[in-house]
Amino acid sequence: MTDMNLKDIGPLQILAVAFHKPDFTGKIREELQKLRDQKFVRIVDGLVIQKSQTGEIAAIEENDITQSESKQFGALIGGWIGLGTGRKDTALATSKQMSEAFNERYQFGLDKDDIEEMAADLPKGDAAMILLIEHSWLTPLRNAMREGGGTLLAQDFLSPELLMSVGQAAVAA
Repeated sequence: MTDMNLKDIGPLQILAVAFHKPDFTGKIREELQKLRDQKFVRIVDGLVIQKSQTGEIAAIEENDITQSESKQFGALIGGWIGLGTGRKDTALATSKQMSEAFNERYQFGLDKDDIEEMAADLPKGDAAMILLIEHSWLTPLRNAMREGGGTLLAQDFLSPELLMSVGQAAVAA
């Protein structure tokens, strides 16, 4: 992808999942790969860390973007942050700085120090997964809504756990 812009990037979602005494059988990877193969999602950055009972750390990092796309993501996000000032020159400067910093520090995502810091807080025998997912399937609908004058007011994912906690809170009240 060259000259990435706002219309090219689908909605991004970050997922952080803890696994207490995980039993990784490959099922998670298999299901995620199905979504990737069907072009429903793209992994912008993915990391799984597991700490053994003896404290040994294993980490796997994975993504679906090239180093060039990674740099462009950094530039776009920097530009979006700079756009909040209402000044085009600030947005361009921020975009350039973010792109350079992102490219210098990361090959594709988190560096070794980031992984070690996250792993230090992980209980022995547990694991964690962090995914930055682009919802590619949603890009055309999102673009059509924008072209129709739509502005996003809110978004969220409702999980069964969230709904149960809302129900429990309502009962308690």
